[in-house]
Amino acid sequence: MQVLESLFEWISFHWVTIIVVVHFGLSVVTSLHVLLFKENERTSLAWIGLVILSPVLGSIIYWLFGINRIKRMAKREHPQKLKQDFRYEEDCIVFHSLPKNWHSSIIAGYTIHPVNYVDDNGIEPLVNGDSAYPAMIKSIESAKKHIVLSSYIFDYDSLGRQFVHALAQAQERGVVVQVLLDGIGVGYSWRKSDRALKKLGVRTAQFLPAISLTSIRFINLRNHRKILCIDGEEAYIGGMNISKNNLVSSAKHPIDDVHFRVTGPVIDQISQVFIEDWYFATKEVIQFPAYSPRAVSQQDDRKVVSRVIQDGPDENHNRIRWTLINALVCAEKSVKIITPYFIPDQTLMTSLHAAALRGVSVEIIVPKHSNILFVDWVMEANYSRIIEHGIKIYKNMRPFDHSKIVLIDDIWSFIGSTNWDARSLEFNFEINLECFDGALNHQLTELYESKKLDSEEVLAEDVSHLSIYKKVRNNLLRLFSPYL
Repeated sequence: MQVLESLFEWISFHWVTIIVVVHFGLSVVTSLHVLLFKENERTSLAWIGLVILSPVLGSIIYWLFGINRIKRMAKREHPQKLKQDFRYEEDCIVFHSLPKNWHSSIIAGYTIHPVNYVDDNGIEPLVNGDSAYPAMIKSIESAKKHIVLSSYIFDYDSLGRQFVHALAQAQERGVVVQVLLDGIGVGYSWRKSDRALKKLGVRTAQFLPAISLTSIRFINLRNHRKILCIDGEEAYIGGMNISKNNLVSSAKHPIDDVHFRVTGPVIDQISQVFIEDWYFATKEVIQFPAYSPRAVSQQDDRKVVSRVIQDGPDENHNRIRWTLINALVCAEKSVKIITPYFIPDQTLMTSLHAAALRGVSVEIIVPKHSNILFVDWVMEANYSRIIEHGIKIYKNMRPFDHSKIVLIDDIWSFIGSTNWDARSLEFNFEINLECFDGALNHQLTELYESKKLDSEEVLAEDVSHLSIYKKVRNNLLRLFSPYL
């Protein structure tokens, strides 16, 4: 007892010195780890600043959330042999009769993401939930063998209950059904859709659940993918969550969005991403039906050359960023972007400016008001830097537009779940389709132009007339761009 009393007395007398020594030691070790393993110098500087200026706490935050353990886990645990069918083989690059100025992009594309481009695909845009949800539910109701569904948000509202009912009925008639929900996204709804599905016998799993001692360190890394695959015959992909707010004709707080129905051989690449995600969450390998041209009616007009680009804080890190940079180099006439959040890093911004400087028309549509107020302020802080080399940016005056589309010239389209911000490009698991087809590009260009009619251009004088208070506020929050 006397020893303990002496120890407590010594600690109470020297507690300031102890904290200083612990803080100094932790700061040195943590800063060395940041310097050795962080690639982005701005992010490194921000982490070191946090570690030094927040005694002990900053170091704890870094060791909990600043290290990408997912990348190491993925390399060790993902079943690589399942990917062999989609991998590029030496001396077999196929250009699919695409224009010559895109051949270098195809060659680089295989290096960036060694998954084959496949032709004879059909891709049908479904604008808003009013078009997408009835088609998705109809496909679920007609499924005969296997359904897999992945969503970031799956609200248990009047619309979500329709999906739950359709999935449960499919399960009852003998169809294998597996539903994967993100561990944070599932919490967006007070009443949980995964609980309702489990009660009805549908298998569900959470991707990196938030309430878990082993997953708390990954709370910043989310599965943002939206995938629905039916029987190896059709798939749905895009940026649309399952929520009645996407029913624009009837929602109290409507959200504009666009989803896509996909047919053709590329659906095998989409279902493969779900298989990997399901394995990551459950350690179970599932056998999903492969695409068979003879099993599917040929009524669709399938001409799209396409492939999946998956990205995430794992072995696929940075593949969407590199795909965008690779495509922007090939732009000759126009670049059109629709995104709910536009906070690109310096590399992507430089690529857009380089295109604008060589005479390419670069236009971006963002919502006037997104669903995150401080993200709007950060975007506003960047407007003057964006437009200085001739890039035009428009604010969509309609309710929140969650669409995610990139169009280059009259042939290249990039669709999927990815936003133009660090959250999508650094922290989230995302899935996109890289598409070559004039007709699809034309269809999406018409959608772009219709949204542009509802938009107003951001002018230099509007930005310069902002009050000092707003400029300071916006630029202060811009410092946190690497984490938004």
